[in-house]
Amino acid sequence: MEGRLKARSSGSIPSTLGRQIGVLPVGNPPPRARRPNPRQVLPPPPQRKFADVSSGPVQYSEGNSATLNDNTVSVGRTRNDQLSAKSGKVKVKQTSPPTSDLTSRPLSKKYVPSPPSSSRSVRSLGSSAKVKDTLSSARSTASRSDIEAEREEEFWEKKPSKTVTEQEILDQNQETDVSRIYDINLHAAELTVVPKLEKFPNLRVLDLSCNYIERIENLDQSRDIRELKLYDNRITTIENLKNLKELVTLQLQYNKLKQLGKGLTALTKLRILRVDCNKILRLDAAELSCCVHLTSINISYNLVDSLSALNYLPNLEECYAAGNRIKTIELSRCKKLQDIDVSKNRITDLSGIKSLPNLQTLNISSNQIASLKPLGKSKSLQELYASGNRISDLSFIPDFFPRLEIFNISCNNIKSLDEVCVLERCEDIAELFLYENPFCAPGAEHSHYMGEVQAVIPQLEILDGAHVKRHTQRGAPLMRPMSASTIISVRQVETQMKAMDNEMASFEKNILDRFESLRSSCGLDVNSSPLSTRNPVPAPSLTSQRPSSKSSSRSKIRDALQFASQNLDDAA
Repeated sequence: MEGRLKARSSGSIPSTLGRQIGVLPVGNPPPRARRPNPRQVLPPPPQRKFADVSSGPVQYSEGNSATLNDNTVSVGRTRNDQLSAKSGKVKVKQTSPPTSDLTSRPLSKKYVPSPPSSSRSVRSLGSSAKVKDTLSSARSTASRSDIEAEREEEFWEKKPSKTVTEQEILDQNQETDVSRIYDINLHAAELTVVPKLEKFPNLRVLDLSCNYIERIENLDQSRDIRELKLYDNRITTIENLKNLKELVTLQLQYNKLKQLGKGLTALTKLRILRVDCNKILRLDAAELSCCVHLTSINISYNLVDSLSALNYLPNLEECYAAGNRIKTIELSRCKKLQDIDVSKNRITDLSGIKSLPNLQTLNISSNQIASLKPLGKSKSLQELYASGNRISDLSFIPDFFPRLEIFNISCNNIKSLDEVCVLERCEDIAELFLYENPFCAPGAEHSHYMGEVQAVIPQLEILDGAHVKRHTQRGAPLMRPMSASTIISVRQVETQMKAMDNEMASFEKNILDRFESLRSSCGLDVNSSPLSTRNPVPAPSLTSQRPSSKSSSRSKIRDALQFASQNLDDAA
């Protein structure tokens, strides 16, 4: 018996296989061929392009061979797949040929067929009747965007309504008393309906943004709301806000509004209104006349063609109306305007905003403006963005806008460098953008203009978005550079340390004196003032006073530096 087993094992196992015990192989083992699973349904073969298929049907088998008029055309596959197909274990035949992508896969909303673009693809579709049916179905099929819109509408119709309960809001704010809830944040909570919030009497801020709300409702009892965020929803009408008498901020951007309507007539304390990125066609004066305290409005990226209704807002300070269809701008009655953005419109004339006394930032980029003279003289203008227009004359800029700090005149029609050199008289100019003008085009006389402009306007800090290196003083250096052999003596180090100690001691004494004055002011001695030991702060001169812009980063930095120089120097 043992002899037979040895004979069988020796006959079945070749002598070349195996390795010695304790010897490891070098490198990765060779890949093993994977045998096909007979139960697995293989995908359809790739589409082959033939000269003519009208003589007979094409038969496909799982071995990826196509029979055409008793002629076998082999499609590139691996050897193991071909062997498995010839063995007959896995063989599937199709009685009807897969004419193209239009008929080989089922039509669904995710797949949008397109008609064939060449005669070769038409011939590969099979019979002429099938070609006609396929082309007619392709032409009758809507585009991808239309199908996606239909699917979205079907989704919203079938989506169940979702809201939140009182207990969920309490758990979110980690509170047990509803009277202590002042801010409710339901951002991106997949809500379809505005929840009922009448049990929260002290609610001040309500965030319902990025949800699926279609209607403003259930807010009649929330009379103390100051800020309401409803952006990125599906709201079509501004309504049911008449009881929100204390509302100050309303955000309705990214919705489906077509008009403001009468929903704002009761909001007499409204100051900030955002309705950008909607479908508003026009602004009516009757819709905004009640919002007399409105200071900021954003109607960008709508379909508005006129801003004349904003003249009934006497306290308006910020107006953002980019990306509309505005041809003429008329805001001469809004004397408090500080920031105007009417870029990406069709404006040709700027006389409607002539000589606004408080205008500080103006963005008129991407319009059809040929001259800046209709703006008139504005001594308060600090930032002017006028790229993408037809402006060719800059000679009057220093006289009209003497306080100009940022000036973007790129992508215009400036043909001479002399027009730019006039800006030398603008003493406060710090940022200048000049690219894509005729005078600096590649191959022009002043194609390398940055060095020339820097030499003419030395006060520039940024030119075409790049920081400008300041020219060093050519005179004698203030200090003689220290050589490598120079050694600081111990006496010099001690002197510096003593000076630092004295400075720290005086600083500490000053802090202690201020702390004592603060304690005395908080005690029973009412007559004492904490400012009694502080040195009087000198009042800024009238020449250094300049209006501060809410949107100007440069003016904010200047105000911060001025505050630091006036208050922190005393503490030192």
